[in-house]
Amino acid sequence: MSVQLQATPSEVILGLKSLQLRCSYTTATGEFVTGVNIQAKINGQLKSLALFYTPLVPLNATLTTDGNYLTNRVTLTNPTTTGTDYAAIQFSEIACEDEKEYMCQVPYAGSSGISTANSSVAYINVRANPEKPDSVPSYVPSAGIEEGTTVVFTCTGNVGKPEGKFRWVRYRRNSNGVIIQETSYETETTTAFKIPWTCTFTGTSQLTLKMEQLDNNAVVRCQIVYQDVPQGRLYKQTYPINVYYSVRNVQVTKSSTNPIFSEGAGPITLTCKSDGNPAGTRYTWHKQSEANLLLWIGSTYFINNVVVNETDTYICVAQNSFNGQTFNMNTSIHIQIGE
Repeated sequence: MSVQLQATPSEVILGLKSLQLRCSYTTATGEFVTGVNIQAKINGQLKSLALFYTPLVPLNATLTTDGNYLTNRVTLTNPTTTGTDYAAIQFSEIACEDEKEYMCQVPYAGSSGISTANSSVAYINVRANPEKPDSVPSYVPSAGIEEGTTVVFTCTGNVGKPEGKFRWVRYRRNSNGVIIQETSYETETTTAFKIPWTCTFTGTSQLTLKMEQLDNNAVVRCQIVYQDVPQGRLYKQTYPINVYYSVRNVQVTKSSTNPIFSEGAGPITLTCKSDGNPAGTRYTWHKQSEANLLLWIGSTYFINNVVVNETDTYICVAQNSFNGQTFNMNTSIHIQIGE
């Protein structure tokens, strides 16, 4: 008597998937099979799951008490001949608890009396597909972030089985949302724990970044990598991150590029611009010859009295404030009138 137990396929995805556990046997002349017993190792011990009967014993195949967890998920097929044949458990839905070692035991009668033949062990490996992260990545601090702040991003979610991992990608973007720089972080650790009562894993990963000016309006993405393949749709990303930085890059332009303005000409327009987040909310104008005199408040200053004694160096001071601090930066332009 020879007995073989085979799981087809031996690796299957959790959920509504088809799998057959087949116990095949071959009898020698004068040997008669009386039944088939498919067993599984439960809590370290082999337990009978299902009993099958040959046409010599006209009974329906049945689940045992230990096999009741398979109810409504399997169909049982009895052997149909007394020669070379098989008994089978056909799974219509795979659960985590199906990941076990299985063995088939075949009792038979022969010239030497009643005996039992056992198969080798078959194993069902249950895989579970990962899912999108549970939520958009959280980060600390979540507000009041300024240039130079160290921010810790955290991502959690079902990373499947075998356990996958998270990868991080930072997308720096301009004010219009167009990506100007993409940086991947492939070596960040993913810590995975088995989810209670399931065979899947929940993972957690963290990314630490020191924020820079270019990170204003950036998004940080957390993406699943499963069996070394990035899963294109399985990601979530932060909303655009607001990063404060002090006013800088102050520039003044004039209404004409002429190096010298004629006395009595129309008004000369000086325009001041700067970079910063929040953007420069206050611009003030001064003359170098009278530094303590405030000429104007606003981003544009008009020299209406275009006369020689208005020749001077004009200074624009740009200012912004955040987190209780105020920052200033200035630049100047020389205006020559006449002569």
